[in-house]
This record gives sequence, C-alpha cells and structure tokens, in this order.
Amino acid sequence: VIALCSGLNLLLKRISIQAILFFLTVPVVWAAEGNYQLGQGFKLADWLTVGGYISTEYKKSDDHEEFVVDDLAFLAYGEFGDSSSFMLELESVDAFEFDFDRHESRTNLPPAIERLYFDHGFSDHISVRVGKQITPIGYWNLQPINVLRETTSNPRYSREMFPKFLTGVDIYGYTTFDDNLTYHIYMQSTGDLDDAYINIDIDKHYGFSANKQFSGGWEAGGSLGRFEKDGDFSTRYLQLNARRVTGAYTFVIEAISSLKKGPGQLADRRSNAAYIQGEYRYKPRHSIISRLEYRDDGNSTNRERIAILGYSFRPVYPVSLKLEYQWHTLSDDNQLQASFSVLF
Repeated sequence: VIALCSGLNLLLKRISIQAILFFLTVPVVWAAEGNYQLGQGFKLADWLTVGGYISTEYKKSDDHEEFVVDDLAFLAYGEFGDSSSFMLELESVDAFEFDFDRHESRTNLPPAIERLYFDHGFSDHISVRVGKQITPIGYWNLQPINVLRETTSNPRYSREMFPKFLTGVDIYGYTTFDDNLTYHIYMQSTGDLDDAYINIDIDKHYGFSANKQFSGGWEAGGSLGRFEKDGDFSTRYLQLNARRVTGAYTFVIEAISSLKKGPGQLADRRSNAAYIQGEYRYKPRHSIISRLEYRDDGNSTNRERIAILGYSFRPVYPVSLKLEYQWHTLSDDNQLQASFSVLF
C-alpha cells in the first residue's frame, strides 16, 4: 500500500511538472514563429489577446520546508472600439505543493474566476467597470500578480484588513477640476462571483478612494468604506497611502484603521495595520528591498511587527526572480522565501 501511494504521488508530481512545462513552452513556440512577445500575450484577433502567468515559491523555516506553484493563471482580454474593454482571469492557487518534511505532494488544478469584468469609458472623467475586479484601494492591492511586485510576500495590511476583490461596480476617472487627481466610487451588494480564493467573505461593500499626483515624484491618496456579511458584522475603514519614485529609489507607505461591529459583541473591535517599504535599484535589473510591517488586531497581546529584507532580479520585465528573509516578533515564522514568476 505504501509503495502504491508513493507511486501515485510520484505520478501526480510528474503530471503536474509536465503541465507546468507545457504552460511554459507554448509561449516559446509562439515566439519562435514570430507571433508572440513575452509579457504581451498572444493576439488571436483584433479584439482578443490571451496570455497568462505562473509563479513558484520556495519557503524554508526552522520547522517547515516546501515548494509551491502558488499561481497558475490564464488571461483573456481585449478592446471593443476605443471605449470598451474586458478582462477574464482564471487562476489555480497552490496548483502544486511539495512538502519536503513529509515528502508529500498535492495538486489543485481546477481554476477559479479571479477576475471577470467589462469596462466602458464615457470620457476621461467617467468610466464604469462592472464585474469581479480588484478593489481599488492603495497601491499594493492593485498589483495582484507576483511578477509585478517587489517582494514574494504580501504585507498583512493587504491580506487581512479589507476585501481584495469586488464583485460589483466601480465608477472612476480624473476629476474635472484637477487632471492630477483620480477617484473611484465602488459598490458591491451581492456575494462574490467566485469565492474560491477571496480573503474576506462579504456580500456588501461600498467605498470611495482618491489619489493625487504631486511634483517631485510624489503621490498620495486614501480610501474610506464599509463592508459586511449577511448582517452578521460590519466593518468601517479609513486607509491612507503615499509613494515617491525618484531616480533609483522608490518609497511606499500605506496604513489602514478599521472598526468592526457585530451582534453579541461586548465591545467594538478596532484593528490597525501599516507597512513602509523602500526599494533601491542599484543596477537596471537588480534591486534591494526592505519593508517594515505592523499589525494590531485589537488584542493587546497580538501586535506583530515584521521586518523583511529582499533582493529582486528582472532579466526582462515579465520575468522576476526574488529572494527575501522575514523576521517576526510574535511567532517562530522567521523564514526564507524565494520565487520565480513569469508573465506570458
């Protein structure tokens, strides 16, 4: 029986690796035929481009070691005329995992709908996006793909404080009185289109965000909103963000404070989270990144601080290799992380 289970695990492992290699090989074949450029997808028609991305991670701590194909995604997008467009993203999260300690592997290949929306622009001042989309809060949440980020890991701020996705309507554009000020008015009044990989289960979400460009490479903005689930709880939040890009340096800070109310609670719970990150591109394709995080979930004994030091190498923009080490104050989760990701 043990031998049979080991054989099945090995077979699944080989099948998964072959599927991944096929996924990586197809763009190379297209490129050889002259119809494809890495990172820009394959144009099947004037209105349809297909592509995808893959992200792999290696994690090692004192008590755990694993390799994960954490994102395997298919993208389809295009434009209808000058004013309308659409996006479809199907993703398998943790498509393949191998635990080095237990010598076990598992697969999760059936995809879920990560994004599916339709865009229409009436003018520079008013556009409407309908469907499942990224919640337009801050900077980090707008970069959901590993290859686009500076680090392998995501700050707790972006994972735990607000819903990463919105199934509803987003009205956005430039304001009529300032061409450097953008706004978003977003609304959700139903469950998620596909709740396989959402971080917070909700059925209502309303909010407003704005971002202003300043001179000297500065920009700043914020968001405020409210979300709830079946009337069981409601959370109000206020979020602020700022960023500066100048020469070889990028500086980012984001913070959020939320107040959660629910039936039967003796007291409201206030939570706070923030991070500050700096990046130094000491060569065109090489960067050093440092990040400090803070998370307070309203419990005086659970105020965690995390420090991260990382390195990023991009041989070309759609390909990213990253390495980082994390230090945690409240747990034994200190760990080394490495990732390889490609946008097709």
